[in-house]
Amino acid sequence: MIDFILSNTDKLIAVFFLLIFSVVTIFNVSLHQQNWIRTFSGSMTLILLPIVTYSITSVISGNIALSLGMIGALSIVRFRNPVRSSFELAIFFFMISLGICAAVDLRWVFVLGASVNAIIFAVYIVNNFLAFYFKKPIFLQSFAEGNSINTLEVHSLKALENLAESPLLISFSYENEEYNYRLASSDVSLLKKISSNYSDDSDIKGLRFISG
Repeated sequence: MIDFILSNTDKLIAVFFLLIFSVVTIFNVSLHQQNWIRTFSGSMTLILLPIVTYSITSVISGNIALSLGMIGALSIVRFRNPVRSSFELAIFFFMISLGICAAVDLRWVFVLGASVNAIIFAVYIVNNFLAFYFKKPIFLQSFAEGNSINTLEVHSLKALENLAESPLLISFSYENEEYNYRLASSDVSLLKKISSNYSDDSDIKGLRFISG
């Protein structure tokens, strides 16, 4: 066992750095309030995906027959859960690419991993800087992109912390001195309850419920 570990030190180092970049990516993406990555399945997918990709690539790199067989086997596999956003899909491809890079040259893991995470973090800093000082963020924050069909729009003269931290929130913007919140859920009763909580608030400029 010790001989096996010593003879595969380079592979263990590659797995270690893949884990490091997976954790860093999860942290960076969570800064953008992407709820899908905070779930067990979302986090574990990002941790395991580059390691599994690296393992497969390392095994099949010198075996053409096994490579073709593996490609044929993977061709019948498909995701059972719908991808909620193009950003989520891009992150999945990024993690797969990290695994492939680790099998080719570990230096590319650092180049790709550091570059992508630097971009994600820089966008977070710039977006929040503009939102705080100029009230004009570059992007509408997307908190939970899914297939919810019922939506509630809340327009307020003041910030509503309860809505800002709600897992139902899918977008937020600040325009013309108004805080605009958009929530979505397949459960109509949840949205109606939120609407009733703010119906008598004098700072609320408008409530709009849209049922699917």
